[in-house]
Amino acid sequence: MKLSDNRRKTAAVFAIFFFLFWTLVLLAGADKPPPLGFVWIVLAVAVCAVVVYWRIPTYIDWQRAQRSGRFWRVILDGFVAGLVVALPFALTGGGEPSVTPQASDYAIWFAIVGMMGVFNSVALYLINALVVRVISTRDRYS
Repeated sequence: MKLSDNRRKTAAVFAIFFFLFWTLVLLAGADKPPPLGFVWIVLAVAVCAVVVYWRIPTYIDWQRAQRSGRFWRVILDGFVAGLVVALPFALTGGGEPSVTPQASDYAIWFAIVGMMGVFNSVALYLINALVVRVISTRDRYS
């Protein structure tokens, strides 16, 4: 089985793993039982999983073609994705109703979620680079 024939299948596996991993991590940190608003977090993770499904084939193509500047592009993808995820939560003012966030709180929020986006995109890219390398080596020797 060639990787190029299975890019969507690979993307689906990564998207499902991404969704399950982050849902479990966030659930572990949530109150027990999770508040009703937790459903919005799960929805955000689901939307992110769809983006993972959409971007993984591109990352595979970049790795196989050894595209110049690909790693910096992955970092930028992740940071922008993190900012997009952070925005609706910042606009809704979620959190403790008695706390009024200051500008520095928003800056910290966007920086942290942006960096989490970088962490996720780089991790996904590196795992896919390993998959491409293993499959290419296997196909070469089979």
